[in-house]
Amino acid sequence: VIQKCIEQMPPDSVTFIIKAVEAEAQKMASHMYGCRIVQRLLEHCASHQLQNMLNQILGSIDKLATDPYGNYVVQHMLEHGRVDDKRIIINVVERNIVEFSRHKCSSNVVEKALEVATVGEHAAQLEVERGNLMNKVIGEPGEPNPPLCQMMDDRFGNFIVQRMIEHARGAERDRLRLQLQASVEKLQSSSHGKHILNALKKESMA
Repeated sequence: VIQKCIEQMPPDSVTFIIKAVEAEAQKMASHMYGCRIVQRLLEHCASHQLQNMLNQILGSIDKLATDPYGNYVVQHMLEHGRVDDKRIIINVVERNIVEFSRHKCSSNVVEKALEVATVGEHAAQLEVERGNLMNKVIGEPGEPNPPLCQMMDDRFGNFIVQRMIEHARGAERDRLRLQLQASVEKLQSSSHGKHILNALKKESMA
């Protein structure tokens, strides 16, 4: 019923719902039903109406990203949020890239961050954050165990590597290809690695 109210009523008429959510925004965002209400608010209300709620959520991205319900709220903010909100979330993803990529819930947030920063509405304004995220995963030249190597044989992390292959471009694409080609033997001996090799072939990077 509350979701329908948010969808059908004028945004100015749902202030009472916003106030109730603001009282415990992080708790609501990680609740089975509360997360849906937060998502509807993100879709139907202006950012200035939701400022207190957004600030609470943005301060809890590391916890919400790994939460079974909270991760959907974070993905929704990446989809519907302001460009500054997206920057904050992508920076948190970058700082926690290995942990997030190897976690069932937050790996979905990483995928969404890559997608939004590459082909999303604000992609042009997120070039710096996108580049930093890709570089963090690929690692510095000579880095002994870059995040990419820690992710590619993981049951969730390998999907992130596949998305990176899909979204990589320019110099980062070449660096990614070289890193993966250097690990071909390891990838061939792993069921998860074979998915990455197939993605390389599909993108003509093998």
